[in-house]
Amino acid sequence: MRTPFDPLHFLTFELDLDLNLDSQGNIVCDDVWRLTAEKQKQARNVLRIYDRLLRLQLDAPSEKMRPSVRKLLAQGKIEIRNGQFVLPESHELHL
Repeated sequence: MRTPFDPLHFLTFELDLDLNLDSQGNIVCDDVWRLTAEKQKQARNVLRIYDRLLRLQLDAPSEKMRPSVRKLLAQGKIEIRNGQFVLPESHELHL
C-alpha cells in the first residue's frame, strides 16, 4: 500500500519551509522566496490545494505535536475517498 501524500512533511522537510498559523488562522510561510522558481511553484500549489488539511495539521499546541496525515487518518479525523482527503461523514466540508 502506498503512503498518502503529507503536504506538511513535503513543505517542511522536502522544501525546508517554516509554516505557522497566524492569529486569524491563515497559513504563514515567509521563506518561499529563497526557493528556485520551480520549487516556489510546487510550494504554492501544495499550499493552495491542501489548504484545509494544512490548517488542520498546523493547529497544534506546538510544532513538535503537529499530526501527520497518517495520524489524522488513524484518528478518524480525515478519510481518503476517491483519491481525495475529506472529513468523515459527520462533516459536510471537503478538505
